[in-house]
Amino acid sequence: MGCFWNNMKDLQFIDLFAGIGGFHLALNSFGARCVFASEKDAHARKTYSHNFDTQYFEFNDDIRKISPDQIPRHDILCAGFPCQPFSQAGLKKGFDDGEDSERGNLFYCILDIIEAKRPKAFILENVRHLIAHDNGKTFAVIENLLKNAGYTVYHQVLKASDYNIPQHRPRVFIVGFRNADKLPPFQFPPKIPLTYTMSDIWQGHCEKKIGFTLRVGGKGSNINDRRNWEFYRVDGEVKRISIDEGKKMMAFPENYHFPVSKTQAMKQLGNSVCVEVVRQVAKTVIDYLNNHQDFFNESSEIVVKRNKGELSEIYALCKVIFEQDIHYGDLNAKLTDDYIRVLKIHTKHSHIDLKKSHMIIYGKNGMQHAYMLSDFITQNELNHILGEIKNGKSTFSIKTLNDKVALLGLQKTKGTSLQKGDIVLSFDEKGQIFSQQNTSIKSFLGHSPTLVNASQATNFIYKIQNIKADDMTKINAVDTRAKIKDRLQKITDLGGVLIFERCENPVYESTLRKVDSRMPEILADALLAFFKKQINHHLISYPNEKIVDLEEKEQIHCRLKDFVKASILGIFPTYEWNGHLTANAILLINETGELVFYHTNKDAVLKDFFYKNTIFDTPSSSRHRFGLVYQENNQFYFKLNLQLRLKK
Repeated sequence: MGCFWNNMKDLQFIDLFAGIGGFHLALNSFGARCVFASEKDAHARKTYSHNFDTQYFEFNDDIRKISPDQIPRHDILCAGFPCQPFSQAGLKKGFDDGEDSERGNLFYCILDIIEAKRPKAFILENVRHLIAHDNGKTFAVIENLLKNAGYTVYHQVLKASDYNIPQHRPRVFIVGFRNADKLPPFQFPPKIPLTYTMSDIWQGHCEKKIGFTLRVGGKGSNINDRRNWEFYRVDGEVKRISIDEGKKMMAFPENYHFPVSKTQAMKQLGNSVCVEVVRQVAKTVIDYLNNHQDFFNESSEIVVKRNKGELSEIYALCKVIFEQDIHYGDLNAKLTDDYIRVLKIHTKHSHIDLKKSHMIIYGKNGMQHAYMLSDFITQNELNHILGEIKNGKSTFSIKTLNDKVALLGLQKTKGTSLQKGDIVLSFDEKGQIFSQQNTSIKSFLGHSPTLVNASQATNFIYKIQNIKADDMTKINAVDTRAKIKDRLQKITDLGGVLIFERCENPVYESTLRKVDSRMPEILADALLAFFKKQINHHLISYPNEKIVDLEEKEQIHCRLKDFVKASILGIFPTYEWNGHLTANAILLINETGELVFYHTNKDAVLKDFFYKNTIFDTPSSSRHRFGLVYQENNQFYFKLNLQLRLKK
């Protein structure tokens, strides 16, 4: 069987919670290329950057501050996600990690990327206690979420000593393959006899054949301490382990250097994965992909599965080609008499000239192909596609659409992750030509489309005044069906007052102030009113009757209209905004499959319609890490999350 990749450098991986690069070393040993890495700890970042040339890939400093669609395409996702919440050292807190609620829930950052980028495979690593945590419930949640994302999942506890490295260091490895339920089962790498002992590590006779497991951030202790792990008796002499021995015990190469103190270096080694174990797992994963290369090839029909949003974009493209005349919508999404005539459609790899009876596709390679419109798509086919999208669940495949995608030479309609436009149109409106108009597609064929996606970047932080430490326990103990509302009420009942402090992501706060200097405060107050049930779920219902100044109320409505427009056509919460819109039109697919057009040349209608139909949504508080009182520097805080949708 030939190799899946023409050159192993074509194999791309991302390195999440990268530490000092154990996964990177393992994958790179097979020639694979890192296209993105993320690590928050400043000391680990220093070591990582010293040993890997980070000019060739983005080295992110906080995975929570980047949107999943901004991650580069990759074949394998690697992540040794934070283990403290699942370990004995972390008091086995799992997904409920107390005041530091970030670590256990950072798993959801991985899941979001897997769902958005759909890599062929992933390799995850954690402490062995993850499997038994909370009587297996935590691991069951993780496994089910990965399976629901469309992956066949395997796991096994592996020890370094099983792969000829003289320390036990048991870790659970979770491996998944995209849509691979019908393939033969994946097998973890077989054990290798232990011939490399601590005597080889020390280059002298050592009383222990297998060494103590390097501790996470461990400190020195007396030689007589049974829990000691730093000291060994070598040739009758007590010796303390150094960085060199630590590197050998973790299978790091001799030329790997630590530009940090010895204390930091030993802590980093203790936090790392054993490189050789990851190498063995990575080899079996790559071999599995190669052995089933036809299945995992993205051009293979069996894996061409898309969610309703992606399918709706392609449906809209086909319908634009078929109809060409697209009508503007009014304040109620009803078609008006005004319309545009689409002349060209521009995609990443081609542009399409539309004529009354045919179309010409111009590829980037200079090739051109002409097709009769009646041969490309018919009304019956559009009706069939529409029905399939409406009735489909989660991700699925529509052969008719797959054929159209292949004919047009598309992978997807969207150009880049930093553009709000899903499709680029050139059109004629009453004799005036509008060239290359970036157009966002919003579809009512699935769930209500999101206008602002929930993420940690959209968390708003409130300072709580007038409560005590024991009040925090009482508030967080509230676990009703409406727990956020009831916790907020409990704060009030205990005499607490919430005051907006800041947005969790300073980039988003800066962006909001570019829309309007008061926008963070306006949204924070509206968000608090929504979660307290003081207003309904329509954004336009804020402010409520507590603001009696009609002029001020109208000013707030005007500011919020600008915010909604900017959110649809320009703002990404995790990226600094320059104040410019990256799209200037919206193509709305209503529930009957009609296309309704909005453009900034009819700005008042666009803003009024979308503002009128913007609603608050309540995302998962555990997934997005909000809704609990927490304490920092003797001050109490509470987070709420902003997610907005378009009402169907």
